[in-house]
Amino acid sequence: MEGSEPPINDPQDYALRFEDLTVDDDLPLLDRIVRYCRSGIALQRLVHVKMLAETAETVGTKAVLSTLIPILGSLVTDQESVIRQHLASQLLPVALVAMVRNVGLGQKHSVADMLNDKSLPKIYDSEGYRTVTTIVVGQYLQTLVTDVDVDVRRSASDSLAGLAFHVRRDDVASVIFPIPLRLAQQQQHQLSKSKNNKAEQQQTTPDEGLTEELRITAANLLAELGGAGENESIPRSLVREMLLPAVLALCRDPGFRVRRAAAQALPRVLGGTSVEDSRNKILPAFEVLSKDEVYRVRKSTGECLVDMSRSMMILVKTNDSSNINALRRQTLIPIAENLLADANKFVRHGMMQFLGPFLASFYPFIYSALKTILPGTSESDGSNHSGIVAQFFPHASSMVSRLNSSAAATTSAPTPTLTSIATARKYSMIQELLRALPSFVGADRSSSISLKAVVAHRRNYPPDHEDIREVMGKLLDHFTGLAKVNTGDDNTDAEMRVYCAYSYPAVVLLLGPENWEGRLRDCFKTLLNPNYGSKEKTGPTAPPLPVKRCLASSLHTVAHILGPEITTNDIMPIFRDHFLKDTDESVRLNMIRNFPTLVSLLEPPLRNQYILLWCETIRGEEVLGAMKRSATNPLVLNWRQRDYVSRCLPELIVMVDAVFVYNHLWPILKSLLTDTVNLVRQDAVWAIPLLLKAFAAENVNDLDGGSSQKAKETWSNWACQEVTRWLKETIPKMSTSNTKGKSSSGKTGNFSQRQLYCQVCTAMSLAIRLGDGLKDPDDPVVELESRFTSAMQTRNSRIMIEEYGPYRKLTDGERKHLSRLLTNDILPLALEFKDDRVTNVRLTLRKTLLLVPENIAQSSACQEAAQSLLDEVETWESFDGIENTPPPPPPTQAQTQKSNTQGADSRQQNGTAADANRESVVPVARGLKKKGSKREKKKGVENINVVQSDTAAAI
Repeated sequence: MEGSEPPINDPQDYALRFEDLTVDDDLPLLDRIVRYCRSGIALQRLVHVKMLAETAETVGTKAVLSTLIPILGSLVTDQESVIRQHLASQLLPVALVAMVRNVGLGQKHSVADMLNDKSLPKIYDSEGYRTVTTIVVGQYLQTLVTDVDVDVRRSASDSLAGLAFHVRRDDVASVIFPIPLRLAQQQQHQLSKSKNNKAEQQQTTPDEGLTEELRITAANLLAELGGAGENESIPRSLVREMLLPAVLALCRDPGFRVRRAAAQALPRVLGGTSVEDSRNKILPAFEVLSKDEVYRVRKSTGECLVDMSRSMMILVKTNDSSNINALRRQTLIPIAENLLADANKFVRHGMMQFLGPFLASFYPFIYSALKTILPGTSESDGSNHSGIVAQFFPHASSMVSRLNSSAAATTSAPTPTLTSIATARKYSMIQELLRALPSFVGADRSSSISLKAVVAHRRNYPPDHEDIREVMGKLLDHFTGLAKVNTGDDNTDAEMRVYCAYSYPAVVLLLGPENWEGRLRDCFKTLLNPNYGSKEKTGPTAPPLPVKRCLASSLHTVAHILGPEITTNDIMPIFRDHFLKDTDESVRLNMIRNFPTLVSLLEPPLRNQYILLWCETIRGEEVLGAMKRSATNPLVLNWRQRDYVSRCLPELIVMVDAVFVYNHLWPILKSLLTDTVNLVRQDAVWAIPLLLKAFAAENVNDLDGGSSQKAKETWSNWACQEVTRWLKETIPKMSTSNTKGKSSSGKTGNFSQRQLYCQVCTAMSLAIRLGDGLKDPDDPVVELESRFTSAMQTRNSRIMIEEYGPYRKLTDGERKHLSRLLTNDILPLALEFKDDRVTNVRLTLRKTLLLVPENIAQSSACQEAAQSLLDEVETWESFDGIENTPPPPPPTQAQTQKSNTQGADSRQQNGTAADANRESVVPVARGLKKKGSKREKKKGVENINVVQSDTAAAI
């Protein structure tokens, strides 16, 4: 078969057969890679080159050395640049498996673990280590780094820089460093020779253009390697002795693009050197580049000022902070002033763009206790936890790496192999409970703790007083001037205002509430109203939409930094007048999402006023009370905004008294529980336990009929009975479909609503069980709280974390109150669903009963329902992803019809199950067609009709 295959990378055309275009999936994984990486079809080579890393991790060190690495030589010289690019990105994980024995499938560490945590211990394979250092690095990567395609060079540089963390420290200088040093030095030698020939100097050849590109690659690679010296991954002595001279030489290169790349490399190298090298070598070279004759080089230094300031603060770890702060003030602030006054408008605008992050870099964040608390990566749960870092510390990550990111060039979609198969994992009891909670509950807690950590750190560890004085004296006017800049170009002016709004929270954090009066406050109001403080009201009164969106997303963080008094006097009136009834969808979404955090700063009387105003706005005829959105009424909330209203209700309920909750928040919750979108209803369910907890007699205050204990108990019973009666009468029997026809359950509602009622029981059960104050040490939120309390070391640090927030601790009275309501009023109706005709309703009830508190689960009704559902579960082929062996006997006629019905229901289940029901649904038997009775046929038709109508309702 292999003899008939065309030569590798054969440029000539040949007749392709069907066998040539297909991939033999029956081949073993390693044989498949070997065959199709040699294919004459470029697409087949590309697909299987992307599988090299996964294959290497699967087959292990010996197979990689004997089979995979020998086939890479032809791919290095492949005629398709995209194949060489992806090969370069795959070389790092392949080399890691080849030279480290304790990495791969069945080993102690995975490749991803080793790449993420470079400090993990490594057991080197002698043959593999020699092969990687001589062949992979010395031949393959060295060839790819000098490739004619820029994306290939970037990917190869990233892999080479990554390998520097995993080879032996003693071999870094002899294995990794020679490639970029030779790349820079040899090209310099060639350039110096060409200068002797005037004819060559006047005419630029393609080879000379490539040599300049290679020197730029050398500068970028030296920057990546120099950055490894920040955390001693590469010895600082090697950075000072070998890398720094090469970068300084590139700063004097005749090509302006090389000098620009060298300017971007200086901050990275600075973090791996000493204070003396910074003062005597790096900063003078950087200052010379900031006055370069080519404006592109000067503009680049402005973009690098943030990284330069950040890198200087890294030196604080091993040096006196006062000396470094003084050196930074004396060197970088004058450079910024000169660039802001540059004759070229592109240089000025570039410096304006990075002025806010540059000011923020003077806050002592790097190597502070705060950096150990806040996250370093983004999150996918929609929280503002990582957004705190982006708003307050835009300088926390490298600016240059974002400008020259090669992530897009090296990212490839992984092909599933054996290593991507999820294995079963056992969870503890508290972990199962926390997994059943929706993600937004933990996200809200994380955001709250992160914001409080920033406020506590600003109060306990304020910035250097001299830094603040210099910033306010020399740069603050330039920053606040961005809010009303007039460059003559409206688009540029709007962009500068956006830059100002984006960095505004970070500048407020640096200067603090003591400097709010005056320029900071005027800047904030000017951003909202361009005519603020102007005698001539000729310009537009509305700010650019991106500006308002930035301010809406950060209003709550600015308020927390400024404190309750300034928030009450200045921020809340702005919220009321400019944001509460804004028609833009993004502004309203941020206002809804951040409203609980914003009003938590206020004193209870004022807080109640603003929550009441918020409730009246949400319930008004223009928002939730309207039937549909139109051009004349754009305030109607879309489903995402209504979903965030559902998510913020738990936080609001715990802030106000029971009577307020009943009068103003309960009507909103009723509207959300009957929403037409399933996700809105599901998220609204999690506010019900908090609502009923608020109605406990011990939480009832300020009754019109008196404050006696008997009056409180009477009101509590009346309010709870009304809520539970409404839940039982509305949710299970509500229909969200307009389709006419009979229901499959014999009730007036569809099956997804009965599932929703089971999820009400789940939420109640979790509130009771988590009310015992159980904590999982592995829970990210618990770990965040622990880091916060230990790092801040303040007297009130534990009081600042609410122990009685949503799904936190309960008092004895609240626990008894919720248990009584669940046992007597809510759960009995759900237990009737054990005989429901729809399988997924019974499945949801089964999972609910697994979470019910033990004392309630011991009741005869619960045990009977649980046993009935357990007997049914045991007849299924799988439940919760655990397969039973041996396989069951062939199904009977009745079982076949029932399996088909279950299949239709499980398809409808997609998108309607709550987070508590993440496990897989019941598998169905496909392809079994048997003739059934008329009743069975009729039943199947009814279920199909219900599935179709419920699908339309869910959409």
